[in-house]
Amino acid sequence: MPDTPFETPRKHGWTSPFSGRHRWMGLTGLGLMGASLSLPAFGEEAWPTEQDYFMDLPVALTATRLQQPLIEAPASVTVIDRDWISGSQARDIHELLRMVPGFVIGAANGGRPIVTYHGFSEQFVRQLQVLVDGRSIYTSINGGTQWGILDLTPDDIERIEVIRGPNAAAYGSNSFFAIINILTRHSAETQGNRVTTRLGSNGVRDLRWRHGGSTEHSHYRVAMQRKEDDGFRDKNDHRRIDTFSARSDWDALPGIGITTQVGLGQSRKGIDGVRGAIGAQPNREFTRDFGHLQLQLQDNRDPDTTHRVQYYFQFHDLEDDFETENADGQPYTDTLESRAQRHDLELESSHRLSPDARIVYGGSARLDRSASSYYFDDGGWIENNFYRVFGHWEWSPTAQWLVNLGGMYEYNDITGDNLMPRAAFVYLPHPEHSLRLVASRATRTPSLAEEELRIVDRSRPGDERVLAESQGGLAPEIIHSLELGYHGRFADGRLTADVKLFRNQLRDLIQVPYDSFHLFETQGEFRNIGGLTLQGVETQWDYRPTPHLRLLAGFALLNTSGVDTDARPQADSIPGHTANLGVMFTPDAPWTLSAEYYHYGSIDWLDDPVQNSPSLDAGDGFLDLNIARDLGPHASVALSVKDVLASGFDSRVDGPSSTGNRRSTEAYLSLSLEF
Repeated sequence: MPDTPFETPRKHGWTSPFSGRHRWMGLTGLGLMGASLSLPAFGEEAWPTEQDYFMDLPVALTATRLQQPLIEAPASVTVIDRDWISGSQARDIHELLRMVPGFVIGAANGGRPIVTYHGFSEQFVRQLQVLVDGRSIYTSINGGTQWGILDLTPDDIERIEVIRGPNAAAYGSNSFFAIINILTRHSAETQGNRVTTRLGSNGVRDLRWRHGGSTEHSHYRVAMQRKEDDGFRDKNDHRRIDTFSARSDWDALPGIGITTQVGLGQSRKGIDGVRGAIGAQPNREFTRDFGHLQLQLQDNRDPDTTHRVQYYFQFHDLEDDFETENADGQPYTDTLESRAQRHDLELESSHRLSPDARIVYGGSARLDRSASSYYFDDGGWIENNFYRVFGHWEWSPTAQWLVNLGGMYEYNDITGDNLMPRAAFVYLPHPEHSLRLVASRATRTPSLAEEELRIVDRSRPGDERVLAESQGGLAPEIIHSLELGYHGRFADGRLTADVKLFRNQLRDLIQVPYDSFHLFETQGEFRNIGGLTLQGVETQWDYRPTPHLRLLAGFALLNTSGVDTDARPQADSIPGHTANLGVMFTPDAPWTLSAEYYHYGSIDWLDDPVQNSPSLDAGDGFLDLNIARDLGPHASVALSVKDVLASGFDSRVDGPSSTGNRRSTEAYLSLSLEF
């Protein structure tokens, strides 16, 4: 969101150092949390949270911003619940998404995981919206999500809702292919102290401490974490991440709650050197500082009406200065730094109009701003303002039919006006079975780098050369989506199934000149190109035959047609299929055994730095095995063996200017203590 009032977009040098912003956010966030713990409340009732509504019911919030049973949702929804999150022993959040059909999970390097849906596979996945408690972590400068530096662990998460399809009608541009909504645990659920440590091969060294407490009318938690590993073998892509996070949930009045969240962190990552047209770049290490402050006020005093106000600020600062040499072998200092900030303010209200109709509506304003002497040549600030209004109406004319109509109007400085509507019809011939028909339109706004980029080679004084630039005036990418789906429950709810057929027409795709970025051998520019049609079938299954056994399975079959010549790289980045299978078995109370298998078909990565490299798939697939045992009510231990079938490469192959991501089987031991 913008500052108040919004500033006129301008370019100027930044003056706020990282230390100052850290100090401001830390003092402000802790001060607000302290106030929430010390100020008296005016009633005894605790306001209900999203988790209070969920319980164990198969419901979702993300499809329309209204709480809905999954069987009535006008979208394909995958829910990764607390039970699976805990049993999977996942070290990082992106690992959990391998159990979502249609997803491709890879890595640009050891410190940069890649998460994408239905292809367009690259390190900056710009067609995917990711939310954490309603806060978009889509980065403003070059798009995508920095999965490798999230200040969250799976232990923080209550559930993850994935909308497998466009949902810009509810969450705006960039909610293009899918939405991942990460809902963290209420602080009342994480009381006491918990220490978790993890040691293993590949230099895995993790340590996390969490403390939760409460007062008469509030709960809070604070956590500190360090995470380290050596990345892929034979590469200089080690990482170390230090984070601090805090949350308070304060019952200010009966039915009114205020949630405050603060996060601060720093990552240090290694990167392999390369040799290109501007000379050699050595092995080096870069630093990224990041943080956020988020405030939410929710009014649930009226059971038929709710109001929510949210504000957040977040930033990412990258420092990457190193000594290198130009193409003539002469030494010089290169700087690949960037700054990115976001202010966001949103208001939302929902009402039950009658026993058969509900509505949710609201609006938001956002300011994205970035500065980089590397991406933007002159190092000044580049800004993009967003203004949005949205609404969604749900109506049940009969017991068997549901009608969902909604949309969002958005204005931003880059693409101007955008309208993103959705219409859906859900038919329930039986309380346990539903059919849905969904039609929608979504857009993706170009990132600031796509619209304003200008990279100049200054390694030779007096002989400057433009390596990559944007001509500006880019149009948004557009998707028209049509989906026919089925959701069913069998065996008294122990088995759920979801199947969808879909057809997505994409146009005005934005071409990224990756050759210019990686090899520095050609000049390129961002531009709108043609489009393609993506169609397929997708299914997911969740079966619990006994209280001790749970099976998850998913499969997606994808195909492209009508591919314009310039869009061939995008088409080649779409796998022909993805498949996943998960098993969780608890033979006895202290023991939990789990296994996850994941495979995707052959793809060409859009940003593979090796020109004309062969298509790459998951080889024999990825198989992870875990065994955990409770050592009592306050301790547990787990052994995890990752990538048991390791062969070949993950996302990147060996080439003349880079070292590939060679897969290897790794293992680590985890120990958790509560007191």
